[in-house]
Amino acid sequence: MQTPEAGELTLTDDAGRKLPYEDLNEGLNNRDHTVLATVDVPALGYTVLHATASSSAKQPRGYETAPADLTLANDKLIVTIDPKTGCITQITDPTMVHKYLAPNSCGNQLQAFIDTPKEYDAWNIDPGTLDKAPSIIDHVDSIHVVRYSPLRKAIRISRHWQNSTFTQSISLDAGADHIDISNDIDWHESHVLLKAAFPLAATSPKATYEIPYGSIERPTTRNNSWEKAQFEVPAMRWADLGDDHQGLSILNDSKYGYDAVGNTLRITLLRSPTWPDAEADRGHQHFVYSLYPHTGTWKQAQTVRRGYELNDPLKATQVFAHTGTLPAEHSFASIENPNVTLTAIKKAEDSDALVFRMYEWAGTATEVKLHIPHGATYAIESNMMEKPEGDHLSLTNDVVTVPIEPYEILTLQAIYPNPSVSGNKP
Repeated sequence: MQTPEAGELTLTDDAGRKLPYEDLNEGLNNRDHTVLATVDVPALGYTVLHATASSSAKQPRGYETAPADLTLANDKLIVTIDPKTGCITQITDPTMVHKYLAPNSCGNQLQAFIDTPKEYDAWNIDPGTLDKAPSIIDHVDSIHVVRYSPLRKAIRISRHWQNSTFTQSISLDAGADHIDISNDIDWHESHVLLKAAFPLAATSPKATYEIPYGSIERPTTRNNSWEKAQFEVPAMRWADLGDDHQGLSILNDSKYGYDAVGNTLRITLLRSPTWPDAEADRGHQHFVYSLYPHTGTWKQAQTVRRGYELNDPLKATQVFAHTGTLPAEHSFASIENPNVTLTAIKKAEDSDALVFRMYEWAGTATEVKLHIPHGATYAIESNMMEKPEGDHLSLTNDVVTVPIEPYEILTLQAIYPNPSVSGNKP
């Protein structure tokens, strides 16, 4: 956001309560503010905050003294980083009961494999590619704390290898149950596949990967030709490995290749084919992946939700005071059931109805309670082509109640007598 004059910024909610925040642009430009704050926002909705710049001088934010062993900590996690190698050596909870990485291991180890497919260079990874010993990118050019404040703790690691440079910022925010790894890589290799590896304390004969509207288990063993063929597998927003007591999910915002062998879960970060594009993937690459250690299974930990949160983060928009009919905080739609995810809301193609699409991801039959915008006269199930099916559904106080089967994709339509009502126009 931009403010018209220099000075201290005050951030408040609509009730006038001051919110703690940190200005990430502090010291760079007196008019530009990139704000880090903890805010509760209702599902598929918004809340209004008020930012006011005063004429008083900016107050320096309280920085804590970073420990010599490069430990990031909040009330949920402790992350230990080796100052010599840049390895994440352990992730644990503050009680030290749950340790998520294998003892004496290197988490977030960058591994480079020779990648020379016989055909279809940009598409294929040949069998045997990952069986060869990788080059370990473990040289550290620099490692230092870039932020150690009450709301965010971050360590930046810089490396180089062959023709490429790697900058990773490992950060842990206040109250967060996950670790973000932000990557800026200047990539200039040919026929190299780059992975980040995480040896885990807990393992299982199968790892779990997100697929469209669901998940699939794949083996972590290589006992036969079927298992060996799954040496590199696709996933959408996350992959998870663990047992019934604990595990770790690797969330991604744009990287969809993984493999899991034994207790090691790896994510594929970059490749460098030369055909049909001789410069594919070369140059600057920016992406983020997150580590989500959890107790219980990935279902109990709601890894699905964490994947969506990384890929569809909360958006902040600067606006100026204006009139309107909507309140300062509002949710347009929500689902009460944690095992059901609402993936789409749209206007129907051939009517003024609102279409809601959702799916059940935990394998549990559920009575869904869907909160919809005010004013609908009734709701009805439809197929994915938006053709209504069945009887009218129960609708009370703008809440639709409908059963959903395990792993079902369900589409509903809400019928409004006045099209403008469904849009909630200000």
